[in-house]
Amino acid sequence: MLIRVGFSLLMAAIRPATTVAARITASPLLQSASSANKVTVNADATRSILTGADMMTTRLANSTTAAPDLPMLDVNFCGECLPLDQTNVADRWKRVFTLFRPHASDLGDIQRRADSFFPIIDPILKKHDIPDDFRYVPLAESGLRPKAVSRAGAAGYWQLMPGTARSLGLKVNSKTDERFNVHKATEAACKYLRALYTQLGSWSLVAAAYNVGPGYISGQLKRQSHRDYYQMRLPRETQYYLFRVLLYKEVMSRPGDYSSFLSPATQTAYQPWPAAGLARLS
Repeated sequence: MLIRVGFSLLMAAIRPATTVAARITASPLLQSASSANKVTVNADATRSILTGADMMTTRLANSTTAAPDLPMLDVNFCGECLPLDQTNVADRWKRVFTLFRPHASDLGDIQRRADSFFPIIDPILKKHDIPDDFRYVPLAESGLRPKAVSRAGAAGYWQLMPGTARSLGLKVNSKTDERFNVHKATEAACKYLRALYTQLGSWSLVAAAYNVGPGYISGQLKRQSHRDYYQMRLPRETQYYLFRVLLYKEVMSRPGDYSSFLSPATQTAYQPWPAAGLARLS
């Protein structure tokens, strides 16, 4: 199960030069806007991420086989349409697919893990009335690596922080860490998602809050005149977070529609990304 998923590291290049330190924090389950999440700057990670992004841009440009156009299909998250008629939205959608394309060969491994994982979590999502599309959140969070641990301390398939896991009833101590128990962690994550929806009333905003923290989203909603995830001013990682989740949904639920774009291209100019600064999972 501990199969390295290149895309999990690859997608870190579209994350900000910051660690969204307490996206699911040890503070009360739903933070107030005044307790918006703290952001920790890591200069070394910043340089590494920017260098990696520049390297990938050059490698894609130098590829001897040009990628076909990405099919711009109707896409939705929990019934909320992806507004691909908006230029900035279409650009983000194309970017996540372009970064994923050299790693499309990982899909077989991801699908095999998902085939074992989804039958476990789908009934739990249904029990808590969480839309099916949230089954793809753990792919963006952990690449379905059961022992994944982020530098900020988030762990397991759902990448729960210790304090939030405890507030949701999970045991997290030196002897036991139930964040690694797929059944219990999924139950906890569903409770958290349902509480977020009660607060925010939009599944796209729930996904954003799962990434950056409900305090941050609540603060932005007070400062901005709309409730549209796709137009909100958000950290770079969060701007792309839902797109990454939707990419997994699309390539796994209707791979044939994207097969021409994801077909293997000549990769002679491609080398693996430098790992430094890119290891943090979603």
